[in-house]
Amino acid sequence: MELTQVRYFVTLSRLLNFTRAAQACNVSQPALTRAIQRLEDELGGPLVFRERNLTQLTELGRAMLPHLDAMLTAADAARALAEARRQQPQASLKIGLGPGVGAAAIAGAVREIALLMPELMVRFEEAAVAMLVEAMLSDMLDCAILPADCPLPDRFRSWKLYEEGAVAVLPPEHRLCAAATITAQDLRGEVLLHGERCGGFVQMLTPEEGDGGIRTRRCDGGTAHILDLVAAGLGIALLSERMAVPVPLVARPLVEPPIRREVRLTAVAGRPHGAALAGFIKLCRAGRTH
Repeated sequence: MELTQVRYFVTLSRLLNFTRAAQACNVSQPALTRAIQRLEDELGGPLVFRERNLTQLTELGRAMLPHLDAMLTAADAARALAEARRQQPQASLKIGLGPGVGAAAIAGAVREIALLMPELMVRFEEAAVAMLVEAMLSDMLDCAILPADCPLPDRFRSWKLYEEGAVAVLPPEHRLCAAATITAQDLRGEVLLHGERCGGFVQMLTPEEGDGGIRTRRCDGGTAHILDLVAAGLGIALLSERMAVPVPLVARPLVEPPIRREVRLTAVAGRPHGAALAGFIKLCRAGRTH
């Protein structure tokens, strides 16, 4: 199986037109057709079929598409990283971290870039969404990791990275440390600390009000500041399950009600990418973030 065949098929699956797919791949239509046929021979069945002027994927084609697309993305990432290694420029990677997003969630991709570019300067900026958007537009940040529900201008492009749930972060010796999981009922009578940069999990929980219900305390500042307040005994924090929680604090999954959110990689559309950013985006899209 050749990557050229895979690239032609992925392009065809997106355009569903042999003529336009050939133009997009900068090859003749017969050459693209022959490549698709060779790929079908290797996979043991037809991947596409034509109904008059309409091209559709077969059941085998639909089943194979995610795997072939992932293969192509990984190959592109390897090519970009190899090119970065050959050039070895003085490079930087400036990443914004949105509300409740920790660097641990994409540390694996950053590590791979740094191994190939030993002089790479990495900078993380934790801030509110509006500030990160402005920083990307002014070229002070290369990209940002943001919750999917954040409003973005049309100039931005984004890719899904992962979905995540919430954990309750407890001070040591708290009564709930002995539990394997936490529910909203367990949190009755507790104080939940929250702020603009905590990820919005407290708001998604929609706690009950009244005597014996869940109370909240707003604490503006970064996630590290919230964790300091948890350690001091001021309350409990609801944070991303991917957030690194320092010892001696304890994290327990919040399972009832289930709270989840989607997190996406975001960058300004149409702007040229340096080798470090191009490799980072490809690694994230290939799922190599850990």
